[in-house]
Amino acid sequence: MARQNNRVRGPRPDRSPAPARVRRTRLVSIVCTAAFITMFFGAPTFMGSALFIIPTIIGVIALVATIRDSRRHDSPDAQTLEPDALATATKKQPIEVDGLLFAGGNARATPTKGRLRVADRRLAFIGADGSILFDVPIGKVSLAGVPGFMRPQLDLMVGGRNQTVRFLPVWDLGATFVGPIIAGEWFAQLRELGAN
Repeated sequence: MARQNNRVRGPRPDRSPAPARVRRTRLVSIVCTAAFITMFFGAPTFMGSALFIIPTIIGVIALVATIRDSRRHDSPDAQTLEPDALATATKKQPIEVDGLLFAGGNARATPTKGRLRVADRRLAFIGADGSILFDVPIGKVSLAGVPGFMRPQLDLMVGGRNQTVRFLPVWDLGATFVGPIIAGEWFAQLRELGAN
């Protein structure tokens, strides 16, 4: 008997609001990261192994930077989409979030810092210098991949060209846990608005 595959990949339609999930996941990731640093780097350091001093210092600095960045009012955590946010976005009240655009989908290329914007069912990325890198109707956007643990980013196909938007910096210790929720909410809402 052939197995039916009616399952659609992507975030569940009955998902809870993303901001609450981001706050919960961020707290859990910070606690688990602190426990990991303490157990695998801090404990050997206190037991007399000088080899672990530098990794402990680097881990603590990265953890403090991650906590500070996640608590800012303009952080990706604070800019997480509310339910149906993109559907209600207009030119007078657009939805804009900070991000890094990797044109061509090349994660090794130099990213362009700017803002991802939705207004009146149009998706645009505006660079920090004010240049518009793309501005297309959402119906002409293809969603190239589902955000996940290994790819905590929004992969798009715009005008036949791959575009990757990362919302969290690479050094963020919780990016692989929080990133899929933030990018996944964009993925789900863009798909609901007609992106294929």
